[in-house]
Amino acid sequence: MSFANDVQARLLNALFDAAHPMSVTELETQLRVTRRDLWSAVRAQAVLGNVRKGQPLQLTAAARAAIAAGRAAHPAAVAA
Repeated sequence: MSFANDVQARLLNALFDAAHPMSVTELETQLRVTRRDLWSAVRAQAVLGNVRKGQPLQLTAAARAAIAAGRAAHPAAVAA
């Protein structure tokens, strides 16, 4: 997995686990990435329709449902 894909996956997981919209500063601190890398991940996920850009950042309903379904189907992967 490339660094960019890793940041995108971590972004989606952080937003899902938080269960509330998060500021860029919160995500930057939690993910320990530069603002540039974070915005790159946000743009990529916004194009896919997973994240609503703006302040604060939040998952779309479709992304929240997809992540929940994926975690339900593979519970061992979440625990790792």
